[in-house]
Amino acid sequence: MKAYINNIAYDYIQNETILEFVKRIENNKNAIPTMCQDDRLENFGSCRVCSVEVAREKDGLTKTMASCHTPISEGLYIYPNTEKIKRLRKNIVELVLTDYPADKIFPSENKKATPFQQTIAQIGIPNIRYPKGKTHLDILPDRAHPYIKSDLSQCINCFRCVRSCEEIQGELILGMSGRGFATNIIKGFDTTFDESACVSCGACVQTCPTEALTDKFETKTLIADKTVRTTCTYCGVGCQLDVSVIDGKIRGIQAPETAEVNQGHTCLKGRFAFQFYDHPDRLREPMIKKNGKFEKVTWDEAYDFIATKLIEIKNNYGADSIGGISSSRATNEENYLMQKMIRVAVGTNNIDGCARVCHAPTAYGMQKSFGTGAATNSIEDLNQTDAIFLFGANPVKGHPVTGAKIKQAFMKGVTSIVVDPIKTSLAELADYHLQIRPGTNVAILNMIAHYIIKEKLVNQHFIDSYTEKYQEFKKHVETLDMNELETLTGVSKELVKNAAIAYAKANRAMEFHGLGVTEHFQGSKTVMLLSNLAMMTGNIGRNGVGLNPLRGQNNVQGAADMGVQPHQGAGYMDINKPEIQDYYAKKYGVLKMPEHEGLKIPQMLDAAIDGKLKALYIMGEDTIMTDPNTNHSIKAFEKLELIVVQELFMTATTEMADVVLPASSYFEKNGTFTNGERRVQRVNKVIEPIGNTKPDGQIIIDIMSRLGYNQPTGLTYDAAKVITEIADVIPFMKGLTWERLGENGLQWPINEDGTDTPMLHIDGHFKKGIGTFHHFDFEETPEIVSHGKKYPFILTTGRELEHYNSGTMTRRTDNQIILPKDVLEVHPRDAKEKGIKDNEIVRIFSERGSVNIPIKYSKNVKKGILRTTFHQPEVFINIITGSVGDKETLTPEYKVVAVDFERI
Repeated sequence: MKAYINNIAYDYIQNETILEFVKRIENNKNAIPTMCQDDRLENFGSCRVCSVEVAREKDGLTKTMASCHTPISEGLYIYPNTEKIKRLRKNIVELVLTDYPADKIFPSENKKATPFQQTIAQIGIPNIRYPKGKTHLDILPDRAHPYIKSDLSQCINCFRCVRSCEEIQGELILGMSGRGFATNIIKGFDTTFDESACVSCGACVQTCPTEALTDKFETKTLIADKTVRTTCTYCGVGCQLDVSVIDGKIRGIQAPETAEVNQGHTCLKGRFAFQFYDHPDRLREPMIKKNGKFEKVTWDEAYDFIATKLIEIKNNYGADSIGGISSSRATNEENYLMQKMIRVAVGTNNIDGCARVCHAPTAYGMQKSFGTGAATNSIEDLNQTDAIFLFGANPVKGHPVTGAKIKQAFMKGVTSIVVDPIKTSLAELADYHLQIRPGTNVAILNMIAHYIIKEKLVNQHFIDSYTEKYQEFKKHVETLDMNELETLTGVSKELVKNAAIAYAKANRAMEFHGLGVTEHFQGSKTVMLLSNLAMMTGNIGRNGVGLNPLRGQNNVQGAADMGVQPHQGAGYMDINKPEIQDYYAKKYGVLKMPEHEGLKIPQMLDAAIDGKLKALYIMGEDTIMTDPNTNHSIKAFEKLELIVVQELFMTATTEMADVVLPASSYFEKNGTFTNGERRVQRVNKVIEPIGNTKPDGQIIIDIMSRLGYNQPTGLTYDAAKVITEIADVIPFMKGLTWERLGENGLQWPINEDGTDTPMLHIDGHFKKGIGTFHHFDFEETPEIVSHGKKYPFILTTGRELEHYNSGTMTRRTDNQIILPKDVLEVHPRDAKEKGIKDNEIVRIFSERGSVNIPIKYSKNVKKGILRTTFHQPEVFINIITGSVGDKETLTPEYKVVAVDFERI
């Protein structure tokens, strides 16, 4: 297939536009000037600056056509820069400049040219022959928003911001108003960014070709000393970021358009919430608590104190009297070293982390069903799916870039099913919203399976060829009473039936789930039942299908992969097996490994209260703030002889520590994070460590050395060398190297030759050999059984867009201005029955304690259901959450808490 540029023939790609064809052939993104075009947006063709002359035969009659939306075809002759075209482009720019500030035609001093200024320079500055019209130059700038600014005197009406808000983020906040010269951009109902429903993602700022829309950091016009590509620290999407540095300080962040994960988009946390890195509150020096007060010490003093105490405790009480808690905020290499230190240098399997606190049921359940406890497909598969089944997750808040992609799919008509006790924005868009009572996940999935079987919509070929124990499962769900389950769940059985049919009839159905599945008493069982749905409909091992957990923090997947769990080592190998113990001992160069499974965090806390656990070493985890039943945690911490915490800021947990070690942020070190689709991506050092901080990996190596174990990759932390060790230890990362990761990373399993694996279980070839069905009855959580009568309301907790779990970092940015407090969402009828007005502060209480919090009337919750977040330490909501957890993994049941509330 050939087409011609200036009479020279070139091969073209099917469905390529003329613009794409010319840019590719000339290897120049500016080969044809553009104004309204953005590669991330659908081609619009409003400005005509990209026009070219086109003919059907050599030297034939030409037509002037917009290259951005004209498809290339066989034998087409393209003339991109004829004199006629140059005059046309100049005339278009001339018209635009009649309504544009004259002092903005050239870049300001010490500023990079905007895309529009680059276009002007490329085309040439015309003589403006037309009279000035009634312009919009007198529109006042909008400076009210903490991050985003507008000066619409520089708007050229290219529609890029409007289209990015719609096509990339799916919010539809921006629009055009007026006619002719009075045409201008409006926000919401013609208000400010601050007062509109803008989610502050900054997509409009990034795409705007002028300075009509900018951010407070003026990121797109910065002339940086260097720009470093790295991976965002905030959620499991794993967005790539381009970080601009001037004079050793971070000055702005953009989303690179070449990034496979986020394709030029990110949320307000990734783009704007970086001010925490050098905030005055950053810990900068090691500290030891003396006489109840922290005193700054040298690193050597801190190390000697820690090593002496750990050795003393180990000698007196045994290695199992020491525990470690690692972090999903830290890199893979640091998590690997942390679990290695606890196992090898200390000699116990008492190692755990928040990967288990949030998503252990996913790993456990999917391992039982498929053999691998990770996402089966890639996020890119959203482009190929026919149906989306979203269970217990609100990705537009918790995983914003993936959430925006899911929202786009919903808006474009993909069959959409949402199971959630909260009426989220995605639930409102969905074809089917099953608004269940919190805690009844198993019941609703049994109903869905019942109707799929009853309507004869199972994929019998897939079941017979690739699975086992289907008949036992089928017999179980066929006998269930749908009327009883309808009452239990609070969802119409007819609605469930229709949703089940829609899911099963889709050629390709993709499932996503979050903490609304895992943080429950029957969390692991729910994951296994979700696995059943995928298997019984054949929605596994193909593009556009699968089971895809939405990982909460940035490196939940990686922390688990690295062995931060008491029952499995690096690579998910069972540490209870002697042959696995021997395997790790050989790899780590030691005589023996600990021989029995260690304690999970709840068990460590109980052991501390019982006097069996004496020391706790914590890396990057605010256990007191984020774990449930805070008073129980405090009681445990008070019994410990030694608490060591590595952190960025003082937290509720560091306040209780004996030693606090200042860690470097992700901007200040190298390493890797693994996102929710198993993609291992580089974290590149952007700046030098702040103050006297050290990377967590360096601190762990130093401590190990003091405890008598020298890390074979050297006493200086080198992420690339640790990766080499990880690849040697973990079979499914055999081909992993720092160099091979490149800019877009690799999805494990990574073969020895460096090829990766975007999809698991292809054509029914499960990791465990055969897919296994499981069946379970609904079982009411002990929280409701024990306390439901005394505390008649159910509290469920979640996350808001602006903050990151406990908000340690985001509260040190302007995100805190946008969302300064936690609120309790209450159905208006529930509040009014208690005589409580909207925005009043109430006391919410459970069997564990009480906290004060302002309420917010909300019909997003059903009567009898309350919802809040856990970002602000001023509220400390985990004082009232309970110790009930998933039976198999002990993941806390944050989503079902028996409570009551009253006016203060």
